[in-house]
Amino acid sequence: MTLHTSKNSGFSLIEVMVAVLILAIGILAVSKLQTSLLRSGSDANNRSVAASIAQKKIDDLRRFVEISTLDDWSDLAVNSVTSLKYPISLAFDNIDDNEGGRIQAGTIYSGNNAFNLSWTSDNYYYTGLNQVATTTAVASSVSFKMAHVVVTWDGVGDDTNSVVSFDTFINSYDLSYTALGGAPASAGTPGPVAKYDPLGAPDVIDILVDSAQDRQTSKPLPDVVSDDNTLVQFEVVTYHQDGSDFVADRKEEFLTASCKCDLATSGLGNTPGYVLWDGVNRDDKLGNEINKATATETNNDSAAKNVCNVCCRDHHDDTASTIKYVAGTTTGDHPHYKANGTVASSGDEYVESCRLKRIDGVFRAFQDWSLKDLTVMNRADLTDGSQLQTEYVDYQKNFILNYVASAGGTATKPTLRSPVSMTLGAQQQLEARGVYIDNVYDVAGSENPASYLTYVQSASHTDRLEVIPFAEVNLSLLASWSSDNPTNVTVTNEPADTVVDPVNDYYGTYSRGSVDALVQATPAADITATIRDDNDGLTQIISTPGPTNLSDTITINVGASAGLISISGTFAVTYPLGNTGSPTVSSTDGPCLITGGNNYTCSNLVAPWTGSVQVSVAVTTGKPSKRCSGVSATYAVSNLLTNDTNNFASFACS
Repeated sequence: MTLHTSKNSGFSLIEVMVAVLILAIGILAVSKLQTSLLRSGSDANNRSVAASIAQKKIDDLRRFVEISTLDDWSDLAVNSVTSLKYPISLAFDNIDDNEGGRIQAGTIYSGNNAFNLSWTSDNYYYTGLNQVATTTAVASSVSFKMAHVVVTWDGVGDDTNSVVSFDTFINSYDLSYTALGGAPASAGTPGPVAKYDPLGAPDVIDILVDSAQDRQTSKPLPDVVSDDNTLVQFEVVTYHQDGSDFVADRKEEFLTASCKCDLATSGLGNTPGYVLWDGVNRDDKLGNEINKATATETNNDSAAKNVCNVCCRDHHDDTASTIKYVAGTTTGDHPHYKANGTVASSGDEYVESCRLKRIDGVFRAFQDWSLKDLTVMNRADLTDGSQLQTEYVDYQKNFILNYVASAGGTATKPTLRSPVSMTLGAQQQLEARGVYIDNVYDVAGSENPASYLTYVQSASHTDRLEVIPFAEVNLSLLASWSSDNPTNVTVTNEPADTVVDPVNDYYGTYSRGSVDALVQATPAADITATIRDDNDGLTQIISTPGPTNLSDTITINVGASAGLISISGTFAVTYPLGNTGSPTVSSTDGPCLITGGNNYTCSNLVAPWTGSVQVSVAVTTGKPSKRCSGVSATYAVSNLLTNDTNNFASFACS
């Protein structure tokens, strides 16, 4: 007997189950890996953002304006748009736990993620030998601070407390003890691109200084820290556009200060910083330390002491220095004056105004300001693209070139700036804009050398305006304002004060140049802005008698309230053929009223009104052959603001 066996093919149930299990484990592993990768990528991105926030805060803490101030950091004004503190009163001494700088501690959002920013600060002091730093207060002032900046965020899964932290040292630089070198400030190796956010008209105006470069000056920010101490800061920035971004090519920061000083006989002090011309470019040159007349700061507010140390010590001229602080000084020191206007002697207290410029990160005493032009205009007419702004920019470009090197076109103030038309009861903010121009010197100390003038005179040098050190500044809150007829038009001229909110309400702290139309008249009044041409013009402190002032005047015309005006008068028609006629009077807007036979009134015209008034007549009686075919007389006006009178000359209907 033969036995036949058969072998079944296929998979058993156990084999299938094992395969499924292996596949499931693999899928689970891949899923776990993908989740881990996603979480890792998200964590890396969050760490990058957190590190950026921390670094930005470190840079923010280092950008203090003063060493000390009476202002409490928690009381400083906050920008309602960006929640940033305003920098005018920021100080080194403000830096403390979660205090100091512009950026506040708390929640910062990036996309949908929330990051919490905080920091602590420890004070360090050097021992008497300046060898060992200690947190024990062995000196009267802090030498440096160590800040510990922490950024946290909510992680995912197990990473519930994600943290990035940095430590940094922040040094206190006392301007009066910083060594000043005699070499020019060096451009050094190219650094990172500095992005810039241009400020807008009408308070800040661009001047085209090269084929693709503009220059603008930020709004001056007065900080009145005491009756005798006013600090005024602004920046002059030359920039260009790069795609959708703007890049700063040159940023110049100025501080002008008024100080009280005690005159000494002599001591070490620095000659003025100035603008150096190398034949192609301009740069800043630091002054030299020499033995000369000097002074010490005295009785100044704590917020101004460090600046006043520099001002009082250095702002003295000397025969040994070719380049002077005060223009016109030939030999020796320029005079200094006590509060009563008499010349100060050694040991006397006097008032000084100084210009300082930030060079190599530190404010240095610089040559005095020299204002060359002042122009008053209506602020509302200076918006970007307006005809007045275009005319003003062209005027300034020509004025600057003419002043420096007798180059450029004819410098004519904008014709559209005056008169300014207002309606009864209206209010307008006027703007006074000035131009400061510095001298430049070659390496031999020659003022405005021939090579510089030749360069500026050549129209082929498209950057000739860029090489001229000028600042076009909004001086509205620093000039003095007056009206020649305050019965008709008043203008504000309030005492200077610290501007609280320069971004959103520049004119809100104190008012200057705001006019109110009280009486309808054409012209109603002349409004004049006046300002000194030196440092005192910015600080509002009179440090020298017999000032040289610049001023400019515009006319204000005041029209009827609610914009409604009328034209009235008389007319006369003769009929040589013995006929009579039926005259009518009408304006462009419609019929006018005739009273008393030959008196007319065209009313309800909306100012400023442009149109015409016409007297027409046609004979309606008498023989047809003697009737008038129709004649008329016309009176045309443009931009009429006030009630007007016009008596038509007699004309014949023939």
